Amino acid sequence: MEISKETENIVQQLESLASPVRLEIFRLLVEQEPTGLVSGDIAEHLDQPHNGISFHLKSLQHAGLVTVQREGRYQRYRADMSVVRALVAYLTENCCRGTRNCSLPQPADLPLDEEELNENS
Repeated sequence: MEISKETENIVQQLESLASPVRLEIFRLLVEQEPTGLVSGDIAEHLDQPHNGISFHLKSLQHAGLVTVQREGRYQRYRADMSVVRALVAYLTENCCRGTRNCSLPQPADLPLDEEELNENS
């Protein structure tokens, strides 16, 4: 079975997001759009050492999830929202048998969690 370039890219993106630290960095960058953050600010937000953050940012950048722009001696990182939208579109393109007509379940339709079950007993 031959794997398409698109599928390879999607797998690389998902693998990059599979790290708890990278996922946290990525979510922070999405939250900070459109301005982004410099790596030192990311490290400070996440209470992580700067060199560790740089390693994770390289992985996210290599996967195409993050862009970087030099600003003097700093580098500003941003989530590449076009890639994010393409990833979500890829993951949901066959949603509801391809109709894309799915709706989120309403709270009344969701199963009760354990605490609610105990309250109702």
